[in-house]
Amino acid sequence: MTNPQLDNPKVNNAKVDPTQTDSQSVYVNYSLRQRLLLVCSVVLIVFIGLTALILDQAFKQSLDTELNDRLQTQIYLIMGASEFDRDRLNVPQQLNAPRFNQIDSGLFATIHDQHGQEVWRSQSAQSYQAILIKPENAIQKAGQKSQALLKINNGEFFSLSFGIAWELENQSLQGYTFTVAESTTHFNNTLGQYRLYLWAGLAILAILLLIVFTLTLYWGLTPLSKLALDLKSIENGSQEQLSGSYPQELKGLTQNLNLLLQHEKRQHSRYRNTLANLAHSLKTPLAVLQGIVDKETYTQPVKTHLYDEVTGKREDLVLLGQQVARMNEIVQHQLQRAVQVGPQTMNKALLVLPLVQRMKAIIQKVYLESVYSITVNIEPTVVFKGDEGDLMEVLGNLMDNAGKYGNGQIVISAQNIQVSELLRCRITVEDNGKGIAQAMAADMLQRGVRADQKHQGQGIGLAMVVDIVDQYQGRLNIEGSMLGGAKIEVLI
Repeated sequence: MTNPQLDNPKVNNAKVDPTQTDSQSVYVNYSLRQRLLLVCSVVLIVFIGLTALILDQAFKQSLDTELNDRLQTQIYLIMGASEFDRDRLNVPQQLNAPRFNQIDSGLFATIHDQHGQEVWRSQSAQSYQAILIKPENAIQKAGQKSQALLKINNGEFFSLSFGIAWELENQSLQGYTFTVAESTTHFNNTLGQYRLYLWAGLAILAILLLIVFTLTLYWGLTPLSKLALDLKSIENGSQEQLSGSYPQELKGLTQNLNLLLQHEKRQHSRYRNTLANLAHSLKTPLAVLQGIVDKETYTQPVKTHLYDEVTGKREDLVLLGQQVARMNEIVQHQLQRAVQVGPQTMNKALLVLPLVQRMKAIIQKVYLESVYSITVNIEPTVVFKGDEGDLMEVLGNLMDNAGKYGNGQIVISAQNIQVSELLRCRITVEDNGKGIAQAMAADMLQRGVRADQKHQGQGIGLAMVVDIVDQYQGRLNIEGSMLGGAKIEVLI
């Protein structure tokens, strides 16, 4: 037998391919904890960076101010030690500041006259080049200050120049520029050490804050994790509603969810009771109509009536009987379909093997003479998440068809597969009959269509299975079996 590809609209709507992937759903999915931690990390990095920049600039500015004050103090020291003798400026070689007296101490001083000529330099600058400061840069007006960065002997020096006007004995003014320069080594070392401690401290602080943020987020989002676990327990059927204490922000949500669960349970129970009452109410009138039809002496024969050649009954009574049977069929099918609950996640997981064994015993009794072998290949752990009546309806119709149209051998198998985070059950029923031709595969799923007109039946069994599969958004396939007959696979 060939493997037909069904082209039934109802089956296509219910078909679910577990191997199919949706390219549009492939994206990075961050959890709330990951998103909040990512945002906190970005904010923390920006905050730490700006803080480090502000502190670095503030410390550097304080170093600059301290350096200028120190150089200014050195200038005042030299000015205090200087004096005029016969209109000449005299500065002692030994100053009270020891660094001015040590060669290559990193601190030196010079004095230039109003023409830019050097008239004095400290002993610490004796080893430097002859011209430390160019004449055009060594002239400052009285009271004027100037800062500069000097490069001397492959080294850099911060310099501060201050211009003064000295009044001589002849009432004339003599201009001088006092310059003090200090090596940048101490400044750079201090700034570098501060930056090292600053970045190391901020890095440690950032790590500690990230740890605190992580623990805070974990603790703060724990109620959501508990809510997810409770919902999972409800889905598995281990509890009926959300329990435990939740924070104030989640109490409204949990209370509304519990109210919704209770309402759904009451609504489902009310539906079932209403449908049961409807079935009970229709049962008696339909039975009365059927009983009247079955009585051949219902009324006195009238010659004008036509009679069925096979049954000998009046054709109007035959038609009435057919319509009564049709009404029974419609009522039973619609009631069965109405109470199908579909793939509700709140249903308990049912073990499939005991239900199959129960249905196997029924089939063996019904087809005692024709069915000689029913093989069950199902692990004890296979479960079905749904209504027990739905599963029994599917098993009953498939196994009944296999017993009715097969040649005595039936093989039933079932296993669990994961489809889109839902646990599905795949059931396969095979027989060794004549099978189903490819041209008839799609038509067999239509209501009232039967492949074998010799056997009794209404032809709605597979159609009811399709309805149940559609309720569970599942899949039904008809293929050829290795036994030679039909193989029907259902995924619900």
